[in-house]
Amino acid sequence: MLIRKPNRLIDEKSPYLLQHAYNPVDWYPWGAEAFFKARVEDKPIFLSIGYSSCHWCHVMERESFKNPAIADILNRYFVSVKVDREERPDVDEIYISAVQLMAGHAGWPLSVFLTPDGFPFYGGTYYPPQVFAEVLARVASVWQSNRGQVLGAAVELKAELEQLVAMRHAAMHGERSPDIFRAFKAQMIEGFDPLHGGFGGAPKFPPNTAFPVLFYMGAEWDDEDCAGMALMTLFRMGMGGIFDHIGGGFHRYSTDERWFLPHFEKMLYDNAQLGWAYTHACALTDDAYYGEIAQRTLDWMLREMRTPEGAFASALDADTPEGEGYYYTWTARELYEILPREEADLFCKVYEIQPEGNYHDESTHRPTGRNIPHLAKPLEQHAEELNLDLDDLQERLMDIRARLLVARQTRHAPRRDDKVLTDWNGLAIWALAYAADVFEDEGERYAQAAIEAGEFIWRTLRDSNGRLLHRYREGEASIPAYLQDYAFYGMGLMELYSLTLERKWLERAIEIADQMIARFHDAEHGGFFTTDSAHDLLIMPVKSYQDRVMPSGNGGAVQFLATLSTALAIDDSQRSERYAQLAAETLDSCWAILRRAPAAGDSLLYGYLLLEGDLMEAPNLEMPEATFVAMEEQEGPVRVDFLPQPEGLLVVFQIDEGWHINAGYPQEGRVPTTIEVSTDLPLQIGEPIWMPPQPIKSGGEPIGVYYEQAAALLPVTAIETSEPADGYVRILVRYQPCTETECGLPVERVYLMPLSLRPQE
Repeated sequence: MLIRKPNRLIDEKSPYLLQHAYNPVDWYPWGAEAFFKARVEDKPIFLSIGYSSCHWCHVMERESFKNPAIADILNRYFVSVKVDREERPDVDEIYISAVQLMAGHAGWPLSVFLTPDGFPFYGGTYYPPQVFAEVLARVASVWQSNRGQVLGAAVELKAELEQLVAMRHAAMHGERSPDIFRAFKAQMIEGFDPLHGGFGGAPKFPPNTAFPVLFYMGAEWDDEDCAGMALMTLFRMGMGGIFDHIGGGFHRYSTDERWFLPHFEKMLYDNAQLGWAYTHACALTDDAYYGEIAQRTLDWMLREMRTPEGAFASALDADTPEGEGYYYTWTARELYEILPREEADLFCKVYEIQPEGNYHDESTHRPTGRNIPHLAKPLEQHAEELNLDLDDLQERLMDIRARLLVARQTRHAPRRDDKVLTDWNGLAIWALAYAADVFEDEGERYAQAAIEAGEFIWRTLRDSNGRLLHRYREGEASIPAYLQDYAFYGMGLMELYSLTLERKWLERAIEIADQMIARFHDAEHGGFFTTDSAHDLLIMPVKSYQDRVMPSGNGGAVQFLATLSTALAIDDSQRSERYAQLAAETLDSCWAILRRAPAAGDSLLYGYLLLEGDLMEAPNLEMPEATFVAMEEQEGPVRVDFLPQPEGLLVVFQIDEGWHINAGYPQEGRVPTTIEVSTDLPLQIGEPIWMPPQPIKSGGEPIGVYYEQAAALLPVTAIETSEPADGYVRILVRYQPCTETECGLPVERVYLMPLSLRPQE
């Protein structure tokens, strides 16, 4: 029997890294251990970057990384590091830019050779196994025989990278304008799911960072569309299986579009942000439903995530020895063994429990026999159908859930990741302090928890110089803090000051803000770097502008500085103006990014509202009068242009030599090139009419692709109107740039173009 020995990637969480956990290559994850080994053994680093759905990544893994002979070369002459680009976009951004400079193009899998200091000196993408073995032998030989030339080339390339990053920073600059909120709304409406709430399809993630912007636009500008999207999403999430109806709190994301079947991991940052969102929804609407979900989420944080020191742990695993989700699911038989029959009948009816189970295994699609409690209809409807008073039904269900929670706690509990992270705790403090102000009955509990966590960070997660640290575990605080640690903890401190009006929280926030500015501010281009000189594994600093599961570092910084500026406006106007100016400069430093994709920077937009919202009139959500405008310069091997024609709008894809994109119709294993159009003007826009693709053969199968140029005509007809109309046309294009040996990630770009219709005289 063959016994496979795992490498270090077996301890990682990334599906992509775990796919390589049993390779004979002695893989290291990105981290200090790999760089230390390279320095001690005087070996170059082979860095391989990819992602789980990358076809050519799988090919290279099968052909080369499972090949014992190639693995022997890697293990003998190199320190091999594997990175998931979706986990570490900062690492990917640096080294894909390096390969772009060296080879003229780049994609995934990305194969880069580094000095032990992390400086790239050679690289490419996919290599066939024979070619890869030759490249490894050549690089190993040059490293031994011509070290000076290699190191010199690496230093020159690093200088070129720094210049490239500086040019990008300059190109991102723009001038902020309230018009961005019209584009934001249009993008959100385009992606909104009107049946289930949320944005996009499966898998569906809670839109944590969008809620504050949508609520502001709904409440302050009376925009029913924005408020409706936020409230419906929260309503549907609270009914779905993504919410833990027994113990409270939310799972990581839903694998389907209707929030039913979750990935069962629970994260502190999700629940902190959602606790705030449900609390805010309750405050705006006075609807007890949102208040109940908020309190059950925050109560879960207090019950299961608090550490003995008063801070909050990071996460609960999805798995137990019985399998993923077992801890949270039930068979009908288990419920009838725990509960009296009448109560079991009631629970099974309300929470959609089926004798055969109500979901299938995600990977095998086989029935599990287990049930995810969820609500298919509101409790008000259940009460009416059962001829019960709503309050009585809720009280009975509360008692049943409490008993089931006790029974569930006898099972193997999911492992808790008990490390305390400053940034995630900052979000928890922010949410709990806000909830303490909204919920009078529970205010004291939430306030005390927020205060204790705030004190713990201040007392424990700072070094001897008073600078923040990132992580605490088992009595040890370490790792210099990142921008997000300062920004999110600062947000929590300001919420504590708003709650208590105790001066110490404001003074601490000022100290944190001044440290953040001193450590991370980019005086040349504006904005803030994610890292500083204390972070020694990156060869250059990077910036975070795009939101993912949490606000970006710059988005959090703008919110923190804007809130602090407002608090100091009367007592310390000079400091207040300085903070406001830095927040404004940060917004301007990335405005071109927001203009292209406003929904990618929710936290920046919310910071803009906190900074200047009181000074803005409710924006006119009509687009200004204009004609079609030329697109800005676009990065990558494909550029998109729009040319007005008498028959409509011509969409043209200009494709670099050596690259192609796929035809507009489905082809197995390939992402089709698509165009989606929407408008708020009285226009009829037909389906795209594509130029014929070029037929080629790939793997023996005929496929259709475009080289050099692709074009599609969008037929446009104006509906007769006697009134002038100003509006927009929103065009979303998707395509996948490929070469003969590699395919890049699918690219999705959104263009919002103002257009004026004027009736003919």
